[in-house]
Amino acid sequence: MTGVSTQVLRAWLALLLVVCASCAHPPVKGSVAEPAPWKSVGRPGCGPPINYQVFKRDAFGADWSKTKNLLAYNAKGTDGAYHIYAVKPDGVDTVQLGAGSASFPQRSTGTPVWSPSGAFIAFVAEKSNHPGSSVTATPGWGSYSDLWVTNADGSHAWQLTDVATDKDHGTIIPEFSPDGRLLEWTERTKAAKALDPNRFAGFWAIKVADFNVGPDGTPALSNVRTVSPSGDAFNETGGFSADSSSLVFTSDFETHNFWSNQIYRYDLNSGATTRLTRSNSYNEHPRYTPDGQVLWMTNADNPSHGTDWWTMSPDGSNPQRLSDFNANNNAKAIGSKRVYATTVQTANWSPDNSSFYGDVETNLLTSDSVIVHAELTCHGS
Repeated sequence: MTGVSTQVLRAWLALLLVVCASCAHPPVKGSVAEPAPWKSVGRPGCGPPINYQVFKRDAFGADWSKTKNLLAYNAKGTDGAYHIYAVKPDGVDTVQLGAGSASFPQRSTGTPVWSPSGAFIAFVAEKSNHPGSSVTATPGWGSYSDLWVTNADGSHAWQLTDVATDKDHGTIIPEFSPDGRLLEWTERTKAAKALDPNRFAGFWAIKVADFNVGPDGTPALSNVRTVSPSGDAFNETGGFSADSSSLVFTSDFETHNFWSNQIYRYDLNSGATTRLTRSNSYNEHPRYTPDGQVLWMTNADNPSHGTDWWTMSPDGSNPQRLSDFNANNNAKAIGSKRVYATTVQTANWSPDNSSFYGDVETNLLTSDSVIVHAELTCHGS
């Protein structure tokens, strides 16, 4: 989905025609109900319910560099293409990255992620020439897109991959490891077949490579390898653990049904894969929280089939609802009857781990989204 802009649910709702367009709505605040039993999230004494407000409308892909004190995100420009922007955490001084740069790709770009040092931003970019329209190159959809990296101010960009220019290939969701040594992303290997639940969103593979910077400052990849399970399946990158030794990801390699994607952890040292979720719900976009839990999105216990954020222990135990956007008309505060909470990057948590920025999609057909700033309820110090 966002990030793959929740690709699966978007396509599903498109086919069933059950998604309504997001409604224009002024920024308002909302809250979500507290689940039971109550559990700490982020830091001791903090957890649901969360309070939230819309930080950016018509935007998604938020990633916060504390080093630069900037959030990067993507949004559609007046030219109809998606562009990458940077803004301060208080919402001021927005700039478009790459504007006027001859080396920066000029068609749709998006899903930006900062390197830990703040020196680079990895992102995906639409190929300069390809068959068909640019719609399927929307950030998170992946068609006709490659992996790129830019310096922090967007004045120079470098292409890192060059996938085949056909319907069977594409690129989505880059992620840096916390130590800055690795870069992961997802590549499509076979196009989607909408009537086949095993291939509804196509087949994708997770790639990891060493991220290197030459003496002249030029970034490049080496030792590119596939770390997703063998065989054809929908696999999608998640986030790295704090020590860069493991990553979490989404896959249907065991269920063989896109609607039953599960969350897994992959150990980069041993190569062992561990399944973390076991429900029949839809699961996607796992990321670690600063305290080592796993935050992901799921439609579990949501009759509306909208998605919310949940957390669990790194071994998959203690699943806990974090948000409740889709109950009791809570989603109306964002501007829709049904919403899809998607990605919360590990870097998007505040220094005291009491709040975070996250993406919430309001219309899967059009990728209409907002970035929300959510605050945990903290009891005591």
